[in-house]
Amino acid sequence: MATMTRNKKTARTVLSMLPEEMELEVLTRLPAKSILRFSAVCRRWAALLSSDEFCSTWTKLAESTTTEMEPAAQLLFLSLPSCNAGEPTELRTGGGTQLFTLDDARRKFVAISPAPCHGLSLLHKPLSMSEPYHVLNATTRASAKLPPPPSCRGNWAALYPSTAGLGFDARAKTHKVVRLFNGSGERSGDKSPTIKCELYTLGSGPADRRWRPPSPGGVVPSTLAGPELLTATKDNLEPVFVDGFLHWLVNPTMPESMPVAVLSFSVADETFGCWVRPPPFDWDGRGTAHLTELDGRLCMVRDLRHNSAGLLEIWKYGNGGDCWSLELRIDLALAAQHVGRDDLTGPRHVRVLGKKNRVIFIATSKGKVVTYDPVCGALVTIFQLGGETSRAETRLSLSRVSLFKHSLATVY
Repeated sequence: MATMTRNKKTARTVLSMLPEEMELEVLTRLPAKSILRFSAVCRRWAALLSSDEFCSTWTKLAESTTTEMEPAAQLLFLSLPSCNAGEPTELRTGGGTQLFTLDDARRKFVAISPAPCHGLSLLHKPLSMSEPYHVLNATTRASAKLPPPPSCRGNWAALYPSTAGLGFDARAKTHKVVRLFNGSGERSGDKSPTIKCELYTLGSGPADRRWRPPSPGGVVPSTLAGPELLTATKDNLEPVFVDGFLHWLVNPTMPESMPVAVLSFSVADETFGCWVRPPPFDWDGRGTAHLTELDGRLCMVRDLRHNSAGLLEIWKYGNGGDCWSLELRIDLALAAQHVGRDDLTGPRHVRVLGKKNRVIFIATSKGKVVTYDPVCGALVTIFQLGGETSRAETRLSLSRVSLFKHSLATVY
């Protein structure tokens, strides 16, 4: 104990002799584990190392080094237990390093957000009544188990199907978990098929650490409040957070029951909005679509691999107005020569995870992750999940992979 105290004093004394700019230069080059230890040296360092300016500078420098990393090392994945029950689900880096274990996760029914939201990721176990949600920072390995929502206690209808996402309130500088669930049966004798919303604010005081409804006015639009909403979202993917909003793609199997739309939720105002489908799309059954975030913009990926087009199209929202425009077209008939034809043309489902250093990361339902470089047109397979995913192709398998991004964000 005495030796540790002397080391802290020595480190503080040596760095305090340097000019402030040089001291900051040294501290921004420390690894995440050292940052956490150095924060305990003195109050000045604790304030400096937790400041938004320092965290932003450190993150940019750490992310700039990822260009030197193996592409697979920029991924996180959920390693499922074998058919023999009893083994935990593990969250690992693409390089194989174990970060977390989830003992209460049922096989296949566990998902991770495709990319961190302001440094934090959401783990969702939709069939767990005791611990359905975890929030974590893969860089610092800090995590928090959220309490189960009161609506789920003894009510399977409120637990599955349900959909949840992690957003960031820039005004309050805090994260919020937002979930949509079937509110019918929540009260005795209540048979109304109303879709309800509840949220959990991280970093709030002990008395406020609870699930609650959104602010007054935070009601799901009536045109999308029927049971078809969860039917349309449960087989798709988690919501995408972009520019203060969580976005769900509502793509029903029976379009006459409700419109195809993008449902949006303002994390700061806690209110819903609804966008109509992009006009250039032909929703007559040709291909599927999902949402993603690229370069800080909301994008829609149109999957036309299994028809004559053989394409993946990426449409971006808001280029100079409230409209969609075609940003990128990936012709798999030409590009497949880089990865083997079955890597992207064979799987039933694909998902664009996001973008790092101009390279786009694409996960497939056969457990592979492929990168696409828009500059040179190269497609390269960088990662393969273990065994069972290659045999059981569902959209859930796309939610087992996430991008890794450096962050010092605090998990409360």
